[in-house]
Amino acid sequence: MMAVLGALGWLLLTLLKIVGILLLILLVLLALALLCPFCADFCWENGVVTIRAGVPGITQPVFRWPAPPPAGAEEPKGFFGKLKAKLRASRAERRRKKAAERAAKEAKKPKKETPPRKKAKLTLNILVTILRGAGRLTKAVFGSLRVTKIRVCLGVRGEDPAEAARAYGRLNAWLYPSLGVIDRFVYLDFEELRILPDFGSAEPTVADRVSFRLSARLLFIVAAAVRVLYEFWREKVLDVFL
Repeated sequence: MMAVLGALGWLLLTLLKIVGILLLILLVLLALALLCPFCADFCWENGVVTIRAGVPGITQPVFRWPAPPPAGAEEPKGFFGKLKAKLRASRAERRRKKAAERAAKEAKKPKKETPPRKKAKLTLNILVTILRGAGRLTKAVFGSLRVTKIRVCLGVRGEDPAEAARAYGRLNAWLYPSLGVIDRFVYLDFEELRILPDFGSAEPTVADRVSFRLSARLLFIVAAAVRVLYEFWREKVLDVFL
C-alpha cells in the first residue's frame, strides 16, 4: 500500500513539474512577444503596394495591391491525385451537410425571450473617464510607434517646366512643416528623402519609391489598455455600452 501511494505521489509530482515547466515556457514566450517589437514593412514602387509583417529579420508578405492574378487550379494527376481530390470533395460535402443540419436544428429550437437589459446612463463623470482613457491609450500607442528605414524618392512633374517648378515649390512648402509636426508625436528615422523636379521629359527620369518600417512594442500598449479597462470597470463605464 505504501509503495502504491509512493508511486502515485511520484507521478503527481512529475506531472506538476511538467505543468510548471510548460507554464514557465509559455510565460517566457509571452514576455518575449510583448518585449519584441512587431513590425510592418511598407513599400510603394512602380504602382505596386506591398506590406510585409512580422518581427525584425523575419517578415512575411501579408498584402499586395494590385493583387497578383490567381494561378489556375491544376488538375489532379495520377490515381492518387484524383483519389485525394475526391476525398477532399466528399469531406467538404459532409461538412456542408452537417452545417445545414445544425442550422436547421437551431432554427427549430424555440427562442427564449429575455427582457431587455437596462443600460447605465451617460453622465459627465463617465464621459470624462472615457476621454481620459482614450487620451492615455492614444498616447501609449503613438509613444510606442517607431517609423524607421524611411526612404522616399519622388519626382515632381507638370505639363511644362514652369508647372513642374511650381508643383515642386508647393510640395516643399507643406511637406517639411508637416514632417516637423508629425515628428513631435511619432519617432521618424529617415535614410533617404529626395524630392526632385522632373522637367517635362518624355520618360520619367526619377523612379518613384516610398518605403518605411512601422514597429511597436506591444508591452506598453497592453499595459495602457489594461489600466484603461480597469479604470472603466471601476467607474462603471462598461455598463453604458454592455
